[in-house]
Amino acid sequence: MVNAKKASSILVGDIGGTNTRLRLADPTGKRVLVEAVYPSREFDSFEDVARPFLASADAPHPKAAVVGIAGPVTNGVAKVTNLPWVLDEKALAKHLKIDRFILKNDLVVVAKGCLASKPESLDLLTEKGPSPKGKNCAVIAAGTGLGEAKLLWDGEKHLAFATEGGHGDFAPQSPLEIELWHFLKGRYPDHVSYERVISGDGLGALYDFFASRGGREPQSVKKKLMEGDRNAAIAELGLTHAHRPASRAVDLFVALYGAEAGNMALRELALGGVYLAGNIAKRIVMARKEIFMEAFLRKGRFASLLRQVPVAVVNDSFVGVRGALAFAKDFIVSRKKA
Repeated sequence: MVNAKKASSILVGDIGGTNTRLRLADPTGKRVLVEAVYPSREFDSFEDVARPFLASADAPHPKAAVVGIAGPVTNGVAKVTNLPWVLDEKALAKHLKIDRFILKNDLVVVAKGCLASKPESLDLLTEKGPSPKGKNCAVIAAGTGLGEAKLLWDGEKHLAFATEGGHGDFAPQSPLEIELWHFLKGRYPDHVSYERVISGDGLGALYDFFASRGGREPQSVKKKLMEGDRNAAIAELGLTHAHRPASRAVDLFVALYGAEAGNMALRELALGGVYLAGNIAKRIVMARKEIFMEAFLRKGRFASLLRQVPVAVVNDSFVGVRGALAFAKDFIVSRKKA
């Protein structure tokens, strides 16, 4: 058992619309004391997750915390984009009895974690893997929503910046995609963004689009879609070619994912690499990587430039937690210098 009087810890975490991952580590960040994963939607607030985690941990109570959150952080306050949670740094520090609580955009902490990724935690879509040093990089992650972040090289180190690029306008590039845009505009009259097509619910919307174009939905498919996670069922049906609308939805999903990743590579001039994070990339993109890369490179005059960009899928589920830990260590070092 760890002696709480002689030791301390840091709390790091990654809050997503689907899962919340928490870890307690020693102050050096080298030793994991305890970690756990919780289904976010089963809790009313982050405190409802953090309190039992800290209470059950056989480890010293943390003095500092860094948590990534799926949504913008403004003046220390953040609302999770796809959850009814509102987090406030000062309130959390007080209620959880932690000296300093820091909130970061989730893709920023994922981006920070990507920089420390080991080769075995990356599945390459290109011949060579990312080579970040001295170059800009980009990070994109389809999950409950669509997250995007950039890593800009300032001459000495990478600076991680949050974006809400996933909510940018969806730009159709073919007659089929134009028809899809009109279909989605009927559902979302205010705004059709990339997140509406590149996310878990986006895959479901693509399936509905192809299903609406005709064809009978077998009873076995209806039953499968009604059981458990509908979007996961669509992915399984599509990847196994068990149902044509699902298969077409998966293929178009991957193509649109590749197109937006290519957009990011151009916007950030990400010659150091593009990282794909999240379970969707691990499961779906890797199974259709040729479709992804074809769409990634389909940029006309700039296709030759994009051929120089390494692309990799991050297969480490705790990459966001690792990034939060890196931010926590930076904070501890800066306090010591001060």
